Amino acid sequence: MEQNRLKSKVKTYLTVCLLAVVTMTAPAWGQSIEELTINYIETVTTDDKSANQVRVYASVTAADDNPVLGLSAADFEVLQDGREVDVEHVSPATDPMAIVLAIDTSGSMQAQDRSGRTSMAAAKGAAMKFISMLSIGDQVALYSFNNEPILKIDFSNDHEATIKAVHLLDAKPNAATCLYDTAFEAVKKAAEIPRGRRAIILLTDGKDEKAGRACSMHTANDVIDVATTKSIRVPIFTIGVGPKVDARELGRIASFTGGRNLLATSLSDLQGFYQALANQLKNQYLITYITHSPSGEHTLVLKVQRAGARRQDEKRFWSPPPPLSRPLSISFIKPGTVEHVKGVVTVKTSIKPQGAIAKVRYYVDASLKEERATAPFDVFHWDTAGLPGGLHILRVEAIDVNGRTGSAEMTLKVAAPLTRPVAPQVMATGEGKQAKPAGTWIAGFVLLLALAGGVVWWFFNKQRQTVADARAPDESKLPDEVLFDDIEDETLLMPDDQDFQAVPPASVKVVKSEYLETGKSFEVAGITLIGRSSDNHICIPDQSVSRKHGEIYFDEGEFRIRDLGSKNGIKVDGKRVLAGGITLSSGAKIQLAPKAILEFHSIALVKEAEFDDKTRRYDV
Repeated sequence: MEQNRLKSKVKTYLTVCLLAVVTMTAPAWGQSIEELTINYIETVTTDDKSANQVRVYASVTAADDNPVLGLSAADFEVLQDGREVDVEHVSPATDPMAIVLAIDTSGSMQAQDRSGRTSMAAAKGAAMKFISMLSIGDQVALYSFNNEPILKIDFSNDHEATIKAVHLLDAKPNAATCLYDTAFEAVKKAAEIPRGRRAIILLTDGKDEKAGRACSMHTANDVIDVATTKSIRVPIFTIGVGPKVDARELGRIASFTGGRNLLATSLSDLQGFYQALANQLKNQYLITYITHSPSGEHTLVLKVQRAGARRQDEKRFWSPPPPLSRPLSISFIKPGTVEHVKGVVTVKTSIKPQGAIAKVRYYVDASLKEERATAPFDVFHWDTAGLPGGLHILRVEAIDVNGRTGSAEMTLKVAAPLTRPVAPQVMATGEGKQAKPAGTWIAGFVLLLALAGGVVWWFFNKQRQTVADARAPDESKLPDEVLFDDIEDETLLMPDDQDFQAVPPASVKVVKSEYLETGKSFEVAGITLIGRSSDNHICIPDQSVSRKHGEIYFDEGEFRIRDLGSKNGIKVDGKRVLAGGITLSSGAKIQLAPKAILEFHSIALVKEAEFDDKTRRYDV
């Protein structure tokens, strides 16, 4: 009986322990990925100044909005510009955050639910709870907005002071909702933090309006544009309360900037929303990799896979020019200074910095023997078979990712190949003496015959030439016309200068662009392609510009521009350009998009116009 009780207790204890272990490990085993969001991408120079490091901050959430924890580099895949890159490191993001809170204080926030609680009270309570969940080093800035945005608290890690400022917020009766102006100002405020984790959380119960009209000077597109520029990239998380919110525009802002849009069906949802955002931001992943890509806009695709679920997100980011790395340094390790080498020789080199190598070539006596575009770069097996004995020059040449080269040379003596002497065949005479080989006699006889034949041929030709000279007429007595009858009359065709179009010098300069500096100039020569892609002659990296937008060409003495099927089209001085093209005059404004405008210039066209305008008088 006692044994049965003891067994029962042991079973119960083991069952409880097993349940506890399963409960503790369930989140790690059972969490299924529901959503992957790239929140923020930044590019920094590596410590050795040889390349750029891309830092991707991303959130991975489950179906219950809780963060998915415990992911490693094996769970992620990164593609830049369509090519897979090697992930350097994956870890939970631990650097401090900079959060901008923007809370609507318009008159409609005085609305009450069935319990009598106002939207203002629910928003303040949820925001204060959010602030209390932040880490000590995290900074918070606070905006309230109605008729205009008002900065209540600048960036500070004094969370208690920020909570008090939120508590003092109150809705203003009959006040408007200047939503987009506030979001625009919040982005500019977030940009004051040069790098690291940044985010904006914006709460509203309505749409941007004032007395039936738009309240803000800016639009939702302006907010998206400023939040996704090359120097300011910050995610905007939007929270909508009530039926009057513009859910479509809030969703667009969140989606394009790397944030998230949450729509509350009741005031009780707000605290859960802020708590979910706090967990998401506090449990972001930091994914890093090294890039040697040129300056410009690039596409990044991040993929994650776990427990059969696969999600991905895509964002564009701006990469600065790669840093100027130190020149490649090359030296020989093996072989050392030896008298001679033979057979297969292992050549060992030292090439620094290793991370900057793009290609290595090995030469022997200026002849390319091997080229490598993948590691290992520093080993070459040199087969000396077939080389004559003596001195030979071994050269190694390395090319870095920026196209710069470095080289090193050494002179080595290759041992002469061993050969077996061949005994000459001899003919024995009757007296026992060595006689000359038979081949020697035959060669001498053939040489003698050839010499005799040559003398006969020379004598015969000499006689024929003498007879011909005696029969030839005296050309000095012939008329001039006869002397040159045998000269062929050759007609030379010269190019017609009128058919050749010399392209006069021309250029375009940037008048307006999201990324390029105003006044930047591009040369126009022949057919000049314009577009967002880097393989165009004129690259305008604005998002509103198509990859192949248009082309400028010179035809029949004038410059013309035509549309290559772009999304936003082309206008020249306000006139729409069709596929057939339109003439460009010097000073013409070329509009590729609302915020992408160029100005065409050609000195030759200006001078030609001035020449044509002059009136000339001729005496008849």
